[in-house]
Amino acid sequence: MSVRLAFQLCTYLLIVDGLAALALAGLLEPAWWPFIILVVMASWLHEAVRARVSAVVQHRHLITILAVGFFALDLLYLAESLLDGFVHLLLFALLYKLYTRRTLRDSRDLLLLSFFMLVAASALTVSVGFLLILIVFLLLGTWTFVLYHVMWEAEKNAPDQAAALIESRDLVTPSLLGLSVAAAVASLLLTALFFVVIPRVGQAALPLRARLGQMVTGFSDRVELGSFGTIQTDASVVMRVELPDGPADPEGLESLRWRGVAFDHFSGREWSVTNVERRMLPRNPGGQISLARPRGTGYLITQEIYLEPIGTEVLFAAPRLLGVTVSSGPVWVDALDGVTSPVPRARLRYRALSELELPARRPTGAGRPLSDEERARYLQLPLLSPRVRALAREVTRQSPEPWPAALRLTHYLQTTLRYSLELQRTPGVDPLEDFLFVSRSGNCEYFATSLAVLLRTLDIPARVVNGFQRGEWNPYGGYFTVRQWDAHSWVEAWIPGRGWVTLDPSPRADFDSARASSTNFQYLDALRMRWHRYVVNWSLGDQLRTSLTVREQALAWRRAFLAGGLSFPGGKRGAAIAVGAVLGLAAALFLWRRGVALAPLPVRRPATVWVYERMLRRLARLGLRPGRGETAREFCLRVAAGLPEVRATVEEITRVYEAVRFGGAAVAADELARLGRLAATCGVPRG
Repeated sequence: MSVRLAFQLCTYLLIVDGLAALALAGLLEPAWWPFIILVVMASWLHEAVRARVSAVVQHRHLITILAVGFFALDLLYLAESLLDGFVHLLLFALLYKLYTRRTLRDSRDLLLLSFFMLVAASALTVSVGFLLILIVFLLLGTWTFVLYHVMWEAEKNAPDQAAALIESRDLVTPSLLGLSVAAAVASLLLTALFFVVIPRVGQAALPLRARLGQMVTGFSDRVELGSFGTIQTDASVVMRVELPDGPADPEGLESLRWRGVAFDHFSGREWSVTNVERRMLPRNPGGQISLARPRGTGYLITQEIYLEPIGTEVLFAAPRLLGVTVSSGPVWVDALDGVTSPVPRARLRYRALSELELPARRPTGAGRPLSDEERARYLQLPLLSPRVRALAREVTRQSPEPWPAALRLTHYLQTTLRYSLELQRTPGVDPLEDFLFVSRSGNCEYFATSLAVLLRTLDIPARVVNGFQRGEWNPYGGYFTVRQWDAHSWVEAWIPGRGWVTLDPSPRADFDSARASSTNFQYLDALRMRWHRYVVNWSLGDQLRTSLTVREQALAWRRAFLAGGLSFPGGKRGAAIAVGAVLGLAAALFLWRRGVALAPLPVRRPATVWVYERMLRRLARLGLRPGRGETAREFCLRVAAGLPEVRATVEEITRVYEAVRFGGAAVAADELARLGRLAATCGVPRG
């Protein structure tokens, strides 16, 4: 492959890589992908088209004025955001350069435009796919700039032979490709080191594009029955939850849920919040925000939560939430124990501490009593059918006490009604009455609403809670994957002596068992989780913890060394590997400094090179050394002019050296020995 063809191929691959970055970030609509790719490819395949376009754009000043006017209008009025307008301008400049390029400098501009496409995409995407695009760009970009340098040097230093050199197939060698790959890998490693070391200063707030994530119905101050019907069929990941402090068997936490918002007022068709007032919580000196104190009635768990952008400010956590740590921004709590944080970022990482509920056998006296105003709020009911109140009394006839009655109602709904996402209601019938007596099937919102209403008819305070089920355990990443279809509704009932108790009447276990993810998805999702954890969400706190760990380990080794008992991670095996690596590196450095070839036998230098170098050492004794940038032929001519008596010897050795080194010629052993003897005579003083 010639230098020109390799350079052109790499340039187009870089352009495609930049377009892929824009598509990944959502800056290039899918409908435009085929058109843009076709136009880009046509600029290479049809030189006649390029020539015709170049003839059309002779009046560049007029085109520039028209383009500036159009894109100014696009930035101000047409584009969805400022960043979208910049991307439109970038694509125009790319296509313009593709069809009007004439010189090597124009091709260099294409490389810069492809780089700017990656820069534009990096502002919006945190996908692990961007890492692959970046690595491809780094490898191709380094190789392309090496080829660009070769072509530029040829045009600058040998203009007469530049065309032949650029079309030559001998310059694009595996060694040159290996050099560019090594440079790209070194750049990547150096960048990774800078990423770890350079201090974090927070997330920049660039108002280029303020596009929210998908809004999840049900996590606002008002929700209508059946609003979960759509998102409960969506497999998109909502959040990932780690339990860094245990328990040892997280999968055993079957009743684990992630609480979001609660509702206290029911109109007959929708739930809402009557008291929308919130109070901001103060932070303690360590940055944590305390919401409640432990009661000693449940297991304490710490959650590391990575929340995707779903268009809500709600902070989800396992009930009962005791405290939360958010990197920045205020944290608010409402009268129904809902926690929100208006943090302006695409993805939110926070830590929560919760005290799980355990099924108590007897009252514990936990929680303060409800006030009259609160009790009235949690007992509010719309006009109901007499059949609803009669059903509550019938189910709890043998268990009139609040706690047994709540359990009986929960069991009744779980065992006598069917869970379904096909929400077909009977026209003209109240939704709740239709669910309980006619269709007898529905999703979790209908089950939760029914239980809350039935409890309130028995003077048991209750409220509906929306959130997510625990999700699916990922054994390869060690976290719970929570999806849209895990959206769930349940009930919190106020039981004297117990406080707020969670009750879940939905029989959706069989429905969720068929939604297990494949092994491949779990592997890929674990990779995404590590990308978010150690790259996207790498913070100043992570840097401080890492540096502290390194310092503590260094101090431990120092103390152990001074005490005569230095140990390595992994015991004797780790020590042996470390010592072997150090000795191997030292040996390689020593041999390299001594000039010993370290390459494999097939790529060692020919023996004629050693003969030639022996001749150079002999001539150096006479004060003749090759100058900087002086070729072997030029040095031979200078030696022949200064030492006529060794002219024949120097010319013969130089000729054989060039033929073997650059022409791949072979030399017999006896001829090589003769040349060695000739080289030894070059340094003999005259006279």
